[in-house]
Amino acid sequence: MKRKYISLWVLIFTMVTILVGCGPKKEKDTLVMGFVPLIDGDKLVDSVKPLSEILTKAIGKKVEVFTATNYVGVVEAMGSSKVDFGIIPPFAYILANKESGAQVILKALNKHNKSFYRSEFVVRKESKINSLEDLKGKIVAFVDPSSSSGYLYPGAYLKKNGIDIEKDIQIVYSGGHDKSIQLLLNGDVDLIAIFEGARKKYQKEFTNVLEDTKIFGYSENIPYISVTVRGDMDEKTKKEIKEGLLKGLNSKEAKEITSKLFSIYGFEEATDSDFDSIRTTAKLMNINLEK
Repeated sequence: MKRKYISLWVLIFTMVTILVGCGPKKEKDTLVMGFVPLIDGDKLVDSVKPLSEILTKAIGKKVEVFTATNYVGVVEAMGSSKVDFGIIPPFAYILANKESGAQVILKALNKHNKSFYRSEFVVRKESKINSLEDLKGKIVAFVDPSSSSGYLYPGAYLKKNGIDIEKDIQIVYSGGHDKSIQLLLNGDVDLIAIFEGARKKYQKEFTNVLEDTKIFGYSENIPYISVTVRGDMDEKTKKEIKEGLLKGLNSKEAKEITSKLFSIYGFEEATDSDFDSIRTTAKLMNINLEK
């Protein structure tokens, strides 16, 4: 009889433990904010510390900073719940959404109050390239195979408009937007793809760039930086973070930090469909987001 009582209590204890384990997941008192190292990793942690203090007050929970060596590291950390929300590039959001159901809640704004930017196709002023058909047989400089504005979006634009970038043109990777400008001014390439406004940004280095070059065209809109929360976060916490971030990241103090570090001038609400062009571009350009 005594053994029966012991077995019964063991059964009850096990059931209670299971039921408690199956209940709603308790959210943490401390939130971890993930960053892709857009600047030097060690410098980034120190630079965004004031930002984490602003968000701690706005959200009402302590916010700590996490950085990884690349965006895949932040995506994996969100998938394992090590990071609660991340300020990450659009391609990183698409990967996080696919891998762990992470959800975008905000998107960044540039100084023109827009949540997107474009690539510029630029040629020399005396260029005879007046249409995409004229591009065939010419040398085109892209920045890097992983660059959104320096390769992926302009490459996708050319493909959509009938240019086989592997056969119709000769591709050169410059390694930087400023380096692409240098190649064009030197006469080493016929056309370059750089982010919108790059000519003005590098005008000090290339004083004749505006006079000696002209814009040939633009790519489609490229979504800006996202704020993404991990996929297993409950709706209540997600709402608290979203409202806190909108308040904190749009404060004067936060804008001073984000504009200086990332050229971000505020945030607004975002939905998953805002990033659909990333999915179509990745597919068109045969991009494996996990690499």
